Amino acid sequence: MPSTLLDKDLYDALNAVALKKMTTVAGVTTVTTLESDTARRALDDLADRKLIVLVGDNALPTDDSAQALYESAAAIYAPLRDDPAVLTVADKFEDVNSRFLTAMSAWQQVEVGGRKIANDHSDEEYDSKIITQIDRLVSRLSGLLETLGERDPRFGLYITRFRQALDAVDSGDPGAVSDPTRDSVHNIWFEFHEDLLRTLGRKRKE
Repeated sequence: MPSTLLDKDLYDALNAVALKKMTTVAGVTTVTTLESDTARRALDDLADRKLIVLVGDNALPTDDSAQALYESAAAIYAPLRDDPAVLTVADKFEDVNSRFLTAMSAWQQVEVGGRKIANDHSDEEYDSKIITQIDRLVSRLSGLLETLGERDPRFGLYITRFRQALDAVDSGDPGAVSDPTRDSVHNIWFEFHEDLLRTLGRKRKE
C-alpha cells in the first residue's frame, strides 16, 4: 500500500477540505496560510491521489482522506504532541468546550413554562447575556490559539476568524453566532475542535 504521508501544504489543504466538508480554493486560503496558486496545485494533487473529489469549483474529501490526515498529522505534529506548553493549555480545552456547548444550547433554545422552545431572539437582554458568555469563552481560547499559532501560523487565523464573527455579532448580526452556512462563531469553534483533536492525535470525548 503506498504511503499516505503528505507534506505540509498538502496536509493543510486536505485538512481544510475535511473541516469544511466542501470548499473551494478561496475557502482553503481563508483557513490556511497557502496562497491561491499553491492551494489550487495542492487540490489538484490531492485529487490525483484520490483524497478529494473536485466537482466544479468545489472540493470534497473522499473516504481515504481520513487515514491520510491521521498519518500525516502524526508525522507533522510529533514535536507539538510532546510540547508541555501546548499540552498544558490543550488539557483545559474540554472544560471550556463544555461551557461553550451549554451557551450555544441556551442561544438556540429558551425555556418557557418548563419547556424548551426555539429562541426567536426577540428578548434582546437574554441574547445579550448569552453573547457575553460566548465572547468570554472565545477569549479563554486565546492562550491555546496563541500557543499553537507560535508553532504553526495557521492556528493564528482562528483568532482573526473569531474576532470577525464576534464583531459582526456586536454590529447587530445575530446570524454570526450560529448560522451553519457562514463562518459563524459556532462553525469556527467546531472546526477548531476537530482540528485540535487531529493535530494532537486525540479522540473526541462523548
